[in-house]
Amino acid sequence: MSTLTIRVLEGGERAPFLLDDSGVPMFYPTLFTTVRLRNAGAAVNTIRNKLADILVLLLWEAYSRRDLITEFSQSRFLSLPDVLSLRDFMKRDTRDLKTVKPRRGAASIHAFLEAHVGQSGTQASICASHHFNRMTTLAEYLEFLATVLTQHKQSSDDSDAIKKMVTSIRNHRPRGLMGYSDGDPHDKSPPSELIDRFMAVSAVDHPHNPFRDPGVRLRNAILFGLLRHTGMRRGELLSVRTDFIEFGNEPLVWLRRNQDDISDPRPYQGVPKTNERALPLPRALADQIQDYILNVRAGIPPARRHPYLIVSHKKGPGYGNPLSAAALGTQIMRKMRQVDPTFSAIHPHAFRHHFNYELSQKIDEHNRKARSGSAKYAMLEPISEAQELDMRAILNGHRSRESGVAYNQRHIRETANRAIRALQAGMISTDLSRGENEY
Repeated sequence: MSTLTIRVLEGGERAPFLLDDSGVPMFYPTLFTTVRLRNAGAAVNTIRNKLADILVLLLWEAYSRRDLITEFSQSRFLSLPDVLSLRDFMKRDTRDLKTVKPRRGAASIHAFLEAHVGQSGTQASICASHHFNRMTTLAEYLEFLATVLTQHKQSSDDSDAIKKMVTSIRNHRPRGLMGYSDGDPHDKSPPSELIDRFMAVSAVDHPHNPFRDPGVRLRNAILFGLLRHTGMRRGELLSVRTDFIEFGNEPLVWLRRNQDDISDPRPYQGVPKTNERALPLPRALADQIQDYILNVRAGIPPARRHPYLIVSHKKGPGYGNPLSAAALGTQIMRKMRQVDPTFSAIHPHAFRHHFNYELSQKIDEHNRKARSGSAKYAMLEPISEAQELDMRAILNGHRSRESGVAYNQRHIRETANRAIRALQAGMISTDLSRGENEY
């Protein structure tokens, strides 16, 4: 069975691979990612996601007892029934696919047209946007694979057939995704009181803090504080180094692009996705970070081998290494959720949504003061919509204003709700006054 892995190369580069049963990188998926993705400068996560999609294709081959390399070499490309079968299979949840057993005997997908309807259990499926991305990868990879396997023939018929196959795959991607948005962005920002309770429990001295070790409590308070007060991404949090912190009168944390850092032993390296930037830190949080570096982290010998701020305190092979994304999600967050079931609505990226929600509230409060006419706020200038978008882009590390729109949906909805309630109240008041005049 093929497996997806990430190897750290000698120069620190992270390289995703699909391995065969003997642990050797598979030739054509590796060729595809090297020629089409790695050489084009694609991010490690992008390459990994593409290989994960190709892995589902390989599961379909095993399930259907197909060998596309042999078929394409013989100029036998996917038919419409094949594409329909692939479309349905690519919608399956990967966890569900692990239980898929290959069919016995001949399993030509062309038998699909002669099939009879039978009972089938409920199958877990992925969201529409994920399905769309899988089908897009499928079209890209199969076009590349078919072209490489038939290029020596220099056949125009093969070229036309490949184009027809790829067009059919693309045409069978899900439609009407509204910009690939699944779910309501409003739901991604937890209520303020829930965030406040979560932060209170994660405090070093809270009696319900589920972690016993004082050093672990301090580390967790720092990582949650960084997420809450800066809106940084999970990968950016895990990429913060001790030399990225400025402990001056106005403390700062720098988010820098340090891809393929040879000093980072993690295969899945956390890195900033977009623009580098410096973010202000509350003085109390900066003091906690300084305390952690000097009095906790310094006492963990393996942590001295690398500069990353947040480290693992768990004894074992990873002791003192930079904290992994898996440890943050499956260990730290899971233990926090056990304290209060309502904490299940909180995840690392939810803090980013909430940070932007609070930013909108602060901007509204600033504008109310600036427009109040009070002499106390005479020096304040209102923040325009364009200025707000620019501020949000800088703080979030976005390259364009449009990227910040999704993070403001909760605030927009609440503002709209207040407006419509005021309008309704005015309508009711008018209706009542009219009714009094009639009697």
